[in-house]
Order: sequence, then structure tokens, then C-alpha cells
Amino acid sequence: MIGWPDPKALAVTGLVAAFLVAYSWLLLLPVFSPAPLRADDFQDYLWAAHQIATGGDPYGNFVRTHVAWDWSLNSGYIYPALFAGVLVPLTWLGNDLAVRIWILLMQAAVIGSIVIIYSAIGRPRRAEVLALVAVLATFFPLINTIWTGAMNAVLLLLLAAGLAAWRRNRDAIGGLLVGTAALFKVFPVALLPYFAWRRDWRLLLASLATGAVGLIACLALTGFEHNLFYFREVLPHLAAGSGYRENQSLAGLATRLCNPSTADHGGSAGWCGRLLDWPATLAVLAMVAYAVRRGTRSAMEYGLAVAALPLISTITWSFHLVVLILPIVLLIRTVYDGTAARAQVRRLLVAWLCFSVGPAAHYALIFAPLPHWPGWLELVPGTLTWIAAQSYLIGTLLVFTCALIAVRGEPRAGALPRRLAA
Repeated sequence: MIGWPDPKALAVTGLVAAFLVAYSWLLLLPVFSPAPLRADDFQDYLWAAHQIATGGDPYGNFVRTHVAWDWSLNSGYIYPALFAGVLVPLTWLGNDLAVRIWILLMQAAVIGSIVIIYSAIGRPRRAEVLALVAVLATFFPLINTIWTGAMNAVLLLLLAAGLAAWRRNRDAIGGLLVGTAALFKVFPVALLPYFAWRRDWRLLLASLATGAVGLIACLALTGFEHNLFYFREVLPHLAAGSGYRENQSLAGLATRLCNPSTADHGGSAGWCGRLLDWPATLAVLAMVAYAVRRGTRSAMEYGLAVAALPLISTITWSFHLVVLILPIVLLIRTVYDGTAARAQVRRLLVAWLCFSVGPAAHYALIFAPLPHWPGWLELVPGTLTWIAAQSYLIGTLLVFTCALIAVRGEPRAGALPRRLAA
């Protein structure tokens, strides 16, 4: 298991252990420390769950704390009521214990997702495990998710289980899982056009049926008025496309290009932003549709559709990017089964830097901006700062591009003998 007595295998095992120790020290050990944990996002979920348990308004805190000109900037609950209803059992515990249990559950969801993905594509080699552990231990979206207690690891688990069910032609189960993900947080609903284009009608119908039952459950949990408020008031404002720098979606980029001031103050850019965002979103959807092969159920094709979700969503904070772990696992497999070209490997390495070094550079430049340079060199600090601010979006685009190339290369790669990548 550890590779004894092969020295190279032992060295790889030692590196894996070192990354796991670093990850545990950063994200696991604090759960068992006496110091209280903040987990701000989870506090919003728990507050909404308390409101549902007592017959109150789960969106009351959002109404009180949201920023008037940009509803995406808030400290309240902004998801469908069903997810908060699922968390009601955690309200029976003390706040501190509930936070610790939740953070452990989120980490277990990530591990469970990876196990499920490998159950669908086959067990990994030792070096492949090292690459994956190195990526996850330095993946800022995952680190931020654990620190804040965000719920996107639940979406990752549901989508990974949906992949396994889809690959095994269990469309009813796959539709149930994808539909549940969309009920918990709306943007996975964008997977439904993909399944419709593939003509996976049973999965599509199962997803729609799950959505219908879930909406009825939302009405039962919080009543008509609260659900009407969410779908009539909250969701349209969130769909406007905030230009705030943390919004790493195509809509966010379009808004910042139309009105750079929104990078710091939030707000949308109106029709200018839509004129840039809508064609870009349609281009992403067209590329996914172009890559679809209805005769097969390729894991990488499913990963491509998942990689498109953060791009076409109108709001994509770093927490949403946890779902990219699914296509990243699949792309790492292409490196170690020999189907990824050298240029593809370089793209993946740059994407890794965008999700690890890039965010650190971005936050460093916020707290310590570069000085102004004389003459035309004055453009250099601004350009470097802008690139660092878009590092998540650049990394997401690279993952999407790599997944698209891998899907398009699958028929050719399948005809070639497998070889181990250097």
C-alpha cells in the first residue's frame, strides 16, 4: 500500500502524506481546537433553518442586511427554502457543535465525491493520487469553502453521484440527484439543456419531477409569500450579474468591462453587460453542444458540462468553483493515462496556478497595491493587478478548455494504445 520496497513509490507516498498533513493542519485541526469557528456562510444557513423550525421568515436577515444597489452583497440566506429545511436537525444542537459537525460533513462530502468519481472511471495510480492531493491541498476555492462553511461541497457530492448514476444508465437516480442540486442552489439547473440536447429524456423528466416535488416542499416549509418573495425579488436581482471583483462568471467579467467601478462597489452594467455576457454564454453552450456524442456516456463530457456551470451562472464566487473538482479529477486522469498532450498538461498547470498562487497574489495586491511607474510603464501595475483579480475566471476558462479538448480527442485517443505519460 505504501510502495515498499520501491524507493520511487515510497517517495510518492511520502509526498502524499506531507500534503495531507498540511491540509489537516490548515483545515481539519481547527475543527478540534477549543477556539470558536466563525463559518459565516453556515451561520446564515443555520439562522434560516431556525426560522423555518419556528415558522419565521428564512429571508428576513437578507432583507435587513443586503446592499440596496447590489443584492448579491449581503450576509443573509439567498437559496431556496428546501436547503434550509434540510438543516433543521442541526438547530437542535448548540451553535458551536453544529458548526464543527458541518465543516466535517463538508470535508467528508469532498472525499466522498472523489471516491464516487473514481468508482465511475477506475482506481487511480499512486502518482495520480499525488497530483490530485497536491491540487486539493492548494485549491483556494476549497480552502475558502471550508473556512466559511459554504455548502458547495454538497453540490459537488450530488453532481458526482449523478455522474456515477448516469454512467450506469440509472437515469431516474441521476435525475433525482441533479434535480436536488438545482433545488439547493439554482445554477445546476443549467445542466438540464445538456441532457435535453443529448436526448436523455428519462433523466430530464426525473430532474423536472424532482424540481416540482421540491417546490411543493418549499411551499410547505415556508408558505406562499416567502417563496414568492424569493423567486420574484431575490432571484431576479441575483441574476442581474454583479460586477464585484469576487464574481468570477462571464456575467461578472462583462459588467466589469462595461463599468470598471463595479469591481469595488458592486452593481450591474445593464444592457451593456448583457450584450457582452449573452453572446459569451451562448458560445459556451454551443461548444458544449458541439462536443456532445449521444451514442456514448463519457465521464469527461459530463465533466465539461459541469465545468461550464460557473461560467454561465450570473454569480460565481470562489465557493462555487468547488464543483470544478469533478472535471479536474477527470483531467488529471487524462494526464496519467497518456491521452493528454504536452500543451494540455501545460494548460492544466497554469490553471492550477490560477487557483492557488493567483488568489494569493490578488489579495496581496488589494492590501499592498503596486506603485505607479513612470511613462507608458504605468500600464504594467494595473494590468498585473487586473490579471490577478481575474485568476479564478482564467482558471475556470482553462479547465473548460482542457475538458473540451479532452472530449474532442476521445475518439482518436481511444484508437491509440495507452501509454504512461512522462
